[in-house]
Amino acid sequence: MFQEKANCAEADTNLFFSELKSKVAKATALCNSCPVKSECLQFALDLQIEYGIYGGTTPQQRKAML
Repeated sequence: MFQEKANCAEADTNLFFSELKSKVAKATALCNSCPVKSECLQFALDLQIEYGIYGGTTPQQRKAML
């Protein structure tokens, strides 16, 4: 699966599920250079995931995309 190739595979998952601006910024920065960013985003959109950073997007950004 795409998750095994993701930059976040070995990162602290709390980074991606925080509302602190500093953590959101770090998570999205990690996503921006990820080789599977688009697959991750599509996964979150398909499942309509309402929490966390996926594919470099916040829940609010994904909601707007849907």
